[in-house]
Amino acid sequence: MDPSAPAFTPGGGGGQGMTGMTASAPTFQPGVAYNMPTAQMMQGMQYGQGGQMPYGAGMMNPYAMQGGMQPGMQTGMPTMQQQMMQQQAAAAMMPAAASPPTTTSTADTATVGVFLEEIAFFLEDMDKDLWWLLRAAHQSRALEIVRGDEELEPVNPNMEAVIEGLRVRAEQHQEQHVSQVRAKIIIIPSATSAERVALQSLQNLRFHCKGKIEVFNCMKEANNTAIWAAYHNVVASKEPQWLLKTDGSLSKAAFAQCIVVIPVYIDVAKSEIKLFTVFCPEKKKKHWAFPGGDIKRGTDRNIFDAARREFHEEVGIFFDRSWGETFMAELPQNSQEDLNELNNCLYTQLEKDGHRYPVRPFIFARVTEDFYGSSRCYEDSNGVIKLPKPTVQHVKYDEINNSDHARRVHLEGWSFLEHDEAQWVTVEYATGKLTGEDSRPIRKENVDLFRTMPEKAWLYFSKLTGLEPVARSSLLPEDFPMDGPFSVRVSGIDKTATDQNVVAFFEESNIIVKQVEQFEEPRHTARVDFNDVASLEQALQLTGRTLLRRKVKVELWGDNGTAAAPSALPGSVPPKPYEGPLPDTGPFKIVIRSLDKSVDRDDLGYFFWDRQCEVCDIEYPLKGERHAGIVEFKDVDSLRRALGLNRTIYKGREVQVDLYTPRDEKLRQGGSGGGGGGDRGDRGDRGDREGRKGGGKGKKGGGGKGFGDGERRERHDRDPPSRSEFGSERPRLDLKPRTKPLPGDPNYREEASRGSGARSDPFGGARPRDDRFKPTRADGDDNWRR
Repeated sequence: MDPSAPAFTPGGGGGQGMTGMTASAPTFQPGVAYNMPTAQMMQGMQYGQGGQMPYGAGMMNPYAMQGGMQPGMQTGMPTMQQQMMQQQAAAAMMPAAASPPTTTSTADTATVGVFLEEIAFFLEDMDKDLWWLLRAAHQSRALEIVRGDEELEPVNPNMEAVIEGLRVRAEQHQEQHVSQVRAKIIIIPSATSAERVALQSLQNLRFHCKGKIEVFNCMKEANNTAIWAAYHNVVASKEPQWLLKTDGSLSKAAFAQCIVVIPVYIDVAKSEIKLFTVFCPEKKKKHWAFPGGDIKRGTDRNIFDAARREFHEEVGIFFDRSWGETFMAELPQNSQEDLNELNNCLYTQLEKDGHRYPVRPFIFARVTEDFYGSSRCYEDSNGVIKLPKPTVQHVKYDEINNSDHARRVHLEGWSFLEHDEAQWVTVEYATGKLTGEDSRPIRKENVDLFRTMPEKAWLYFSKLTGLEPVARSSLLPEDFPMDGPFSVRVSGIDKTATDQNVVAFFEESNIIVKQVEQFEEPRHTARVDFNDVASLEQALQLTGRTLLRRKVKVELWGDNGTAAAPSALPGSVPPKPYEGPLPDTGPFKIVIRSLDKSVDRDDLGYFFWDRQCEVCDIEYPLKGERHAGIVEFKDVDSLRRALGLNRTIYKGREVQVDLYTPRDEKLRQGGSGGGGGGDRGDRGDRGDREGRKGGGKGKKGGGGKGFGDGERRERHDRDPPSRSEFGSERPRLDLKPRTKPLPGDPNYREEASRGSGARSDPFGGARPRDDRFKPTRADGDDNWRR
């Protein structure tokens, strides 16, 4: 191991490790009855979000059983309440007098989630599964470090029966939720109190990869947002130092699942700002990004520990430099200490789609002249730094496909290198634009962050460079009336959302709502009023964030703060002529989205035909997207009129009409699905590991069954069948003008329904066969689309 790396102590956070603690490690004896935790102990904390019960003060604390302290907690004597609960938890594992067998009631069971963190990679590399780890956790002699090559002794029959029951229910849940890909979380329904106590022992295990397993209560039929919220609530209740307050006007406390480190160099003479990035070589990324990754609770005590570790693993290890040898100021050791704001800056961003990463903290740290000069000694002619070879034993990202190399990370504690290239990029102070000498792209999330020019980060740059602070622009138009109304239009609201849900959406960001009015038409739309212009500006920043299960759009009500025209529906947006680019030659196609579920192909044809758009062909429904279709028109004038129908109300829904692009071709063929498995080259991450999804049933240890990318591709290798394969060619549409007056004409008369032949088919009878779109097993699962 690298001598400059922070010391890794089994047990984490400076607490006593597992060595020599075999006497206190509880073991199950065959034929002996046990006192299990009481209902008061199991429900020692209030239920969290979504009704899930966090494991908190009322549950057995594995660190208390070891006599050590929890990672991230400060030293100090436990309170009287903590001592009593520790004694009760220890007593629950002691043999009790023989008692008649009792049956487990439904009230004694709960759905449990097992969060694997880095251990998911251990299971894959060492060809093990969760149930092997559970047996390892119940050995008569505790393992100081779990390597994966241990020969485990058989556990007693009672514990083996518990493990088998957990395994069966976990795999059944995976089979029923094959479309839900959870690479690091395993869901186990109906876990009894005895099974939950057995699972808690997983939290004592220590690994060379520095990960830590967490067991938490959650809901069985919950989406990913609710499951991640349950996990974050449980960890935050035990280790509140992971809760960070976001910066900016939308200030709220949220869980920090990751950390990003941005090394900063200031050329004072040129007033230039340079930032250090590394290249992510995974095939699904291949971009420049700032060093960073997930927190590892097995060794990180707080966000500053996580920053030091991530910097060492991604930068310092190559140059054999510690944090203090690289930067002009050290980070605090204690999360309660103040940051040196002269040379360091902590900016915490509230994520828009933040179920896994509610917030993303960025630590800006100014590097020394020595480090900047040393790093540039390794640059090539394109400004790319070829990182020097570390002096410690290591495994590179391109060696991870070799199982022998991958196993060394877990067997011998070798370091894992996620990349081997770096570069300094320049940020334009006036615009926030990031530029680098290398032509390969910079990660989009990093580019978007600097494009917004966060006020706290720019004040930090201003102090370092001596430049004037940048003037902030308002989201409101210049002629906005200061006497109101202070109202926004919220669209895309979840169909289950109530007025109280809408109010809570804004109040989570400390925005006081005056009134909410949801509309029948257009559906899923509301007007929300506020008390002042400051609240209005803050509310406009929430566009794109999630309300219940859907991302909503928040925009200013009407034009320049005035309501829509009196003749229009309340909440509707007056259509505007399309003035964007149009193709010179055909095909002239659009994509229409957000259609009502009752719309069929004929309805879609008449929607455009009645609005003077000559339709040639319609593809509806689509395989790649629900409630969407592709429509082709005869000429460019029809195309222009159709695009002007964007945001029109049709059957109670506000439809979205966009120009068809080559990227929309996947909608016709269908996407590759939820995926899973991933490529071994995707092991590295920049704050997450999106490339390593899935994990599958059994020995891979993942939470969703999943399919490998290769298997998904094989399913779609064959080209779609041609019309000739069906035995006939579909004729082009030849729509005729209507012969009857439309509603609103003087001669229009309402006619009674004539049964099945009430309306002729304007498309010549050509339509795809219904059995081409048979419902799949995933269609019956309410959760996978959330």
